[in-house]
Amino acid sequence: MSKLGVCSRKQAVEYVQAGRVHLNGRLVTDPGAHATLRDKIMVDGKPPVKKEYLYILFHKPAGCVTTRSDELGRKTVYDYLGDMGQWIFPVGRLDLDSEGLLLFTNDTELGNRLTDPKHKIPRTYNVTLDGPLPPEAVGEIRRGGIDIGRGEKTAPAHINELPQEAGFPIFRITITEGKNRELRRLFEHFGRTVTRLVRTNFGILKLGDIPCGQYRKCPKPEM
Repeated sequence: MSKLGVCSRKQAVEYVQAGRVHLNGRLVTDPGAHATLRDKIMVDGKPPVKKEYLYILFHKPAGCVTTRSDELGRKTVYDYLGDMGQWIFPVGRLDLDSEGLLLFTNDTELGNRLTDPKHKIPRTYNVTLDGPLPPEAVGEIRRGGIDIGRGEKTAPAHINELPQEAGFPIFRITITEGKNRELRRLFEHFGRTVTRLVRTNFGILKLGDIPCGQYRKCPKPEM
């Protein structure tokens, strides 16, 4: 029910426990009962009405995790977002040490489309390294096919060097995949460590001037 954008997870549990929900014609009182988006769900004898879709652009700081809760007690992205009144989820992830643009929504169809590798939605990052790359690295990154371990290879990427900051090289790189820690593993292949990673663009969406740790609502992205 929360994935349909009807209500939050907490509200869905309350509805089920109160005996207000039927699943495929059968009363359910167990909030853990299995259901898919194709099943027929009725609340108080009526099909649930979807709430308005939300689209939130969030500037994730480094040091918080992209999860609802954390077993280690670390700050999460939801600590910054607060209560939106309904269930929303992050489209894709940024790891603990990464910063930048995260889209949150309750539109599962859009979320699935944006993260499905077959659509090759571009993601752009500014990456600061601990030292210079070997001369051949940029050409190899543009061609793709670099073995980054775990049986995975990179696709061709766009990459350009930006002005240095405090003497450290910065590159703007655009990829169309979302492999786990892909960019960190890519630059490790060339003997370099990523010291800062900021996602600036996701498809047509831009981080822009959103302050770190804050967010703004936007219209539905047409991608």
